[in-house]
Amino acid sequence: MASGSQSPLAHLQPAFKEIVENVFNRWTALLLAVEHGMGGPLGLNTAIEMINYITCYCTDNKKVDAYDLREVMEEIMDQEFETICEDESVDEIIDILIKYLNLLKENKEDQVRAELTRMGPCEIWIKSGYRIKMQMMDDSNGTEDEDLDDQDMHIKPAPATTSAGMNPSPSTEGSTTEFHEEDVDPGWTQVRGKRRR
Repeated sequence: MASGSQSPLAHLQPAFKEIVENVFNRWTALLLAVEHGMGGPLGLNTAIEMINYITCYCTDNKKVDAYDLREVMEEIMDQEFETICEDESVDEIIDILIKYLNLLKENKEDQVRAELTRMGPCEIWIKSGYRIKMQMMDDSNGTEDEDLDDQDMHIKPAPATTSAGMNPSPSTEGSTTEFHEEDVDPGWTQVRGKRRR
């Protein structure tokens, strides 16, 4: 075995990833951020990447500090989803993830599975392997525009994206980008920044 090539907790990754997926599928702030397009038209993909990143972050480090993990998650939510969670949900998720990571380190996978089962079922809207593919609408003269607006894009789910009763992406299919602010959920404040050029 080559020294330093693999994390000491790499064997925990598959089980821990299942936990991260389970917890993130229950995270209302992340769901609302994706549904409201805060992660852009490929927000679901970003959520999947976030699961992968947090899984690796926690299993690649011998000791996971709650403060550092909070900083990582808040930075991802802010930069990737333009969302700041003020509801303490990030702290709750960190507590759960660290608790289950420590149980896995102690070889208590059966206890982890029993506790996850007691949480009850939840709607699985993000899962590794689901992806949204972007296709450009062919309206035009054949030139590519580097600075595209939302109305230039069409979201088409990849074949693996759809499953019974699941609508994983904010749909803009057939739209000319007409948004109705009155449909925003109560308690959800949408702040639009200036467009970066």
